[in-house]
Amino acid sequence: MAAALAAGTGLGGAVKRAALLLAAVLAPLAQASAPEDALLLDAFIQTSPSTGVPPTRRTELRLWQDARMLHVDIRAFDPEPGAIVARQLRRDAEGMLSEDQVTLVLDAEGAGRHGYLFAVNPHGAQFDALIYDGGQMRFDWDARWESEARIEPYGWSARLAIPLSVFGHGESTTWRLNAERWMPRGSERVRLAGARPDRPVHALGEGVPIPAPRPEHQGWGLRIKPSLRLTRESPAASGTGRARQRLEPGLELFHESAAGLRTTAALNIDFGEAEADERSVNLTRFELFRPEKREFFLRDAGRFSFGGLADAAVTPYYSRRIGLDAGGRARGLDAGIKLTGRLAGADFGAFAARVAGGPTEPGEPDQRAADVAVLRLARPLDGRQRLGLIATRGNPQGTAGSHLWGVDYQFRDTAWAGGKTLEGHAWAMHSSNAGVNGQAWGGSLSHLNIGPVAEVRVQRIGQGFEPALGYLAEANVIRGEGTLGWWHRTEGGADVTPGLDWNYRRTLDGGERTLVLNPELGYTSAAGDFFIAEAFFEQDKLAQGYAPVPGTWVAPGSYRWHYLFGLLETSHARPLWVSGELRAGGFYDGRRNDQAATVGFKPSARWEARVGLGRHAIHLPTGRFTVKLATLRLDHTPSTRLAGSLLLQWDNVSRALGVSARLRWQWARGREAVFSLDRLGYTGAQRRLEPQQTRAMLKLVWNLER
Repeated sequence: MAAALAAGTGLGGAVKRAALLLAAVLAPLAQASAPEDALLLDAFIQTSPSTGVPPTRRTELRLWQDARMLHVDIRAFDPEPGAIVARQLRRDAEGMLSEDQVTLVLDAEGAGRHGYLFAVNPHGAQFDALIYDGGQMRFDWDARWESEARIEPYGWSARLAIPLSVFGHGESTTWRLNAERWMPRGSERVRLAGARPDRPVHALGEGVPIPAPRPEHQGWGLRIKPSLRLTRESPAASGTGRARQRLEPGLELFHESAAGLRTTAALNIDFGEAEADERSVNLTRFELFRPEKREFFLRDAGRFSFGGLADAAVTPYYSRRIGLDAGGRARGLDAGIKLTGRLAGADFGAFAARVAGGPTEPGEPDQRAADVAVLRLARPLDGRQRLGLIATRGNPQGTAGSHLWGVDYQFRDTAWAGGKTLEGHAWAMHSSNAGVNGQAWGGSLSHLNIGPVAEVRVQRIGQGFEPALGYLAEANVIRGEGTLGWWHRTEGGADVTPGLDWNYRRTLDGGERTLVLNPELGYTSAAGDFFIAEAFFEQDKLAQGYAPVPGTWVAPGSYRWHYLFGLLETSHARPLWVSGELRAGGFYDGRRNDQAATVGFKPSARWEARVGLGRHAIHLPTGRFTVKLATLRLDHTPSTRLAGSLLLQWDNVSRALGVSARLRWQWARGREAVFSLDRLGYTGAQRRLEPQQTRAMLKLVWNLER
């Protein structure tokens, strides 16, 4: 491995490097073969169903590098190749993780803080993720890498080619690598390092040390991504009261320095190719939290994480604020730049952008362009502790005078009490918006291991606190939530998890108070089938009433109620899978009964269909209303280079059919065409229905590397 990962010398080395580079450019996977001195890794052990015993099927990995790529050869032996489960060709389909697949986890810093996950199935379908804070994942992150796989008489094989630029060029001379193979037949999971079944493969800190690969020549470390897009917007989508059509260029630049500094710059970019959000009817009093789906914001997104607040009721930086207004109308970036990396032992991320202004509603003044910026610093104190700072400036709505700063601390010990994981966070923030100041603080502690399970989170959000670039469900409140239970792993590899969850909320003036207790029992089979049954006991004191749906009203006052909830979902590894949930019982001074069901059918790797129906029946003394939601999604993936999807949604609140379609075609290496069509009635930040908006886009993209 040392010879394979080190740069060659002399004429022979130059010839070898030139040949390898030519192979990487012309046909990196089809022509590449592992050299004799490639690193062989085959010492896999079972994590389930029998922890620590040898696998029933052998797995081999061979790693080597050429001038620009890290190559991985996978040989997955199986005595019954006809029984291998592989139904996905689409990239980043989570159902692929339930099929036969091999996952690689690479920690290029060797510090157990940041890493990368790459998975491939027997069809060559790809799945990747960004790992941050030692074990949290962003599934929506994407890297540009190549894969090829096929079913063989002895099982299946795959070849991966991952550009070394993906990992940066840090100072570490040693990486850590872990790998895992999942075999649905027999529900067997094997891993190179760390056989604990309660510690996932992406929990950094485990792994086999390997010499850090280095590019044989640095080059410029530059990827240039010019694009040309044609868009057409309906009168409601344009905000002008009339249809609008535009032809515009865009440009993105990605640079990786020899020191590992990553720079991402953008000029006049649009986000129309990002997947649209699936429609949901918000029955709460608070804004829905939506995941990020846009490539520009996802690159190195883990560098901006803060306080363990992923998907929490408050976070200082919520990139969905940037480029989308309160009504869901898209705003492009006139210009943006992002710097991330490691400097003087500290992780850092810096981002600045000008958000395009534009029309809002006919007769209303245009929204002004907005300048926004984020700075994040985090420095490890030792192998278990980290201290960080964050600062934001600006407001995407174009108003001035918005600032925020915060400090956070993380403790993460993966060797606590004999190899268990204990993790804690503490944080504090201060915001200022046009002279209105506010503070917030909180913390969390989690012990999520086989055996006793416990987690607690506490937050205090002061009056006047408003993260202009972040997400906040509500201010002037104290929140607490947690769980206490037991995680039991059976001899067959199934998980049984009885527990008690709790949630407490109180406004600082005492005018509102909420308490929720819910005992639960969960079961996950070794094959991935899941079931949970819960009972909820709620108390809620409202200072102000609200309307959950049209024609109903919950008046101010104190309420007590209880209800039952159940969820069943079969494994997505099957060609036909189902998911169903049921809620029945009280809701304030009335009743609410919910039913939802989804059926997924994947007859082949190229086709998949999902049909979903949902019903929420609310009966209150002030009125009754039944919310109905229907969803149909069709995915067609003829190859790993061509994928299309169609999403149809209808609900009886907006009484409109929502349509979202995507077609992505990589018609040549580094060249791509994207078509998107959205006809949606967005639900804005204030829970109001927006007019139906139609937007179509055709975009041509080129990727040029130097």
